[in-house]
Amino acid sequence: MGGGNRMAQVDVKQYAATVVYGIGQYYESIKADLLRHVRPDYLCDGKWENGGPDSYGGIPVIKKEDLFRLDHVLVIVAVSAPWLKDRIKSELEANGLPVVHVDDIIGKPRELTGAMLKELYPGGVYQDFWGNRIYFDRTIPDPVRVTFFGKNNVLTLGHDMTVSRLSIVFGTGGVCDIGDNAEIFGAYFAVSGARVKIGKEALFSTEVVLRTHDGHHIFDADTHKRVNVPKDIILGDHVWVGYRAILLPGAQIGRGSVVGAGAVTAGQFGEHLILAGTPAKVIRENICWSRDDTDYFNYDILEEGVLGQGELEKQCGIIS
Repeated sequence: MGGGNRMAQVDVKQYAATVVYGIGQYYESIKADLLRHVRPDYLCDGKWENGGPDSYGGIPVIKKEDLFRLDHVLVIVAVSAPWLKDRIKSELEANGLPVVHVDDIIGKPRELTGAMLKELYPGGVYQDFWGNRIYFDRTIPDPVRVTFFGKNNVLTLGHDMTVSRLSIVFGTGGVCDIGDNAEIFGAYFAVSGARVKIGKEALFSTEVVLRTHDGHHIFDADTHKRVNVPKDIILGDHVWVGYRAILLPGAQIGRGSVVGAGAVTAGQFGEHLILAGTPAKVIRENICWSRDDTDYFNYDILEEGVLGQGELEKQCGIIS
């Protein structure tokens, strides 16, 4: 299996003390990995400024005002949100403290791009310590961006994709499989606890969102059981997803169908349909669509298209 983790790790031994700043969900999720690399001397968090524990998990808690008085200390920021990380980093550095992110300590890559994958993993396989894997070939587009927050995720990218902007953010236990010849102008996939399966010859417009999960837990107030479990999103071959469409957990779109601009759905739909609305519903059946761009061409019948009837038959599965 190609690769392993090739990120350079930070040498903490040169500092007199280490402080982890930001004790929340992300800290809890990577704590075991962090403690394999360094035992922090202190923990610090803004929520404890007006009262908090003296220690947490056996590690002393220090207030921010006391942190600023320490000499030759390294601060390890342990938050996941980029905007929060940048805010904390700016404040600490303004007070003369050296700052790194916890991912740099444990050697966990925050974001991988297509360009990085081709350069660092020429064998077409990325695999890290946390069980995250990416399978690709030399045709992977440079702008593809992959973020792993959790563990045991798998991404498989097809041949000859065309991508302007694509961000795939994994939680834990997510699977994403994108078929050959996909054309994606701008999309965001949030994949955790379930699967995204996209067939061959897909076409995505801009600001498209696919989510296998809701981002937070919802429970029934009486039973206390979760009601919004992650679900698969499945798209057949040659599916066109329009501008600002949102596909939610459980959505299934059949081969050759079109999801209209702004449509929102978690529903299951068949082949060769046009879907529109919020929630989306079928507005036309038995369609076949072409990639011929209407900025350049304006045909009235299928046979006049640049792709030709034979190519459309192959892509759409409609034989006249």
